[in-house]
Amino acid sequence: MARTRRFLAATLAAGLLALPATIAQADPATVTSGTFRTLPGGTDLGYDITGHATMVRVARTDTTRVRVHVQGLDADQVYGVHVHNAPCSAMPPGGGHYQHEVGGAVDPVNEIWPTITTNAAGAGAGHALHHHVARADAQAIVIHWPENSSVRLACLDLD
Repeated sequence: MARTRRFLAATLAAGLLALPATIAQADPATVTSGTFRTLPGGTDLGYDITGHATMVRVARTDTTRVRVHVQGLDADQVYGVHVHNAPCSAMPPGGGHYQHEVGGAVDPVNEIWPTITTNAAGAGAGHALHHHVARADAQAIVIHWPENSSVRLACLDLD
C-alpha cells in the first residue's frame, strides 16, 4: 500500500512538473484592444460615438479575430468598419486599410472588415475572422459613414 502511494505521488509530481513545459509550448494569443473616439467628421455630422473593439491574433491557428461594439450611430444602418494600417493620430486618422497582401484586392478576404449593423437604438456589433495573423501594422479600427465612405466617423487604436 505504501509502495502504491509513493508511486502515485511520484507520478503526480512528474506530471505537475511537466505541466509548465506544456504550457510554455502553447502558442498564446496576442490581444490588442481600444476604445472609440469620435473623429471631426463624425462630430460635424452630430455623432457622439462610444464603444470598444478587440483583435485576437493566434499564430498556432493562423487566425485573427476582431470584435467591435459601438453606440451612438444611426438606427438600423450598416456601417463600413475596417482595420487600418496607422494610428488614429495619423493623417488621415488610421491611415489606409490594412491589407494581408499589400496592394492586393480591396475586399473582406484581403482586408479585415468587421462591418456593423445597428439596432433601433443606434447600437451595433460586428466581427470578422480571418485565416491569417495580422501583422503589427494592423494598428487601428475606423468606422466610415454609410453615405460617403471617405468620411471617417470614429477611430480606435489597437493597443
